[in-house]
Amino acid sequence: MKKAIISRAIGDYVTVEMDATYAPDFLEEIRNFLKRGGEDVADTIRMIKNFDVFHDFMTRKFKEYLVPKKELSDLIRGNVIIDKIKLIKDSNRRRVLIMFDRSVKEYEIIKVLSELGFEIQKR
Repeated sequence: MKKAIISRAIGDYVTVEMDATYAPDFLEEIRNFLKRGGEDVADTIRMIKNFDVFHDFMTRKFKEYLVPKKELSDLIRGNVIIDKIKLIKDSNRRRVLIMFDRSVKEYEIIKVLSELGFEIQKR
């Protein structure tokens, strides 16, 4: 079964950790549900689909998180939904931690995850 772990980070950001194979579909679904999200979502999906390249970049540059591109106009209009992501490799598993913008509420994420059939665990 698909599993997602929801938690809160410092600053009241909602984070979701899940298997990288399910993340692009989830991001498209949350974008459709919220009816917002621009270049930040597209760039995040690109990073996840090219997981190995971006994970190597993260480790080489000693970065913990990757920040997707955001259009200034999207920031002003409040159209951004993703703050940053973290790519995680555990042995053979590839996981992604998505930190959402503060404007995205936890109940909205839970609703989309449950519609997609995820087992939700709160941390």
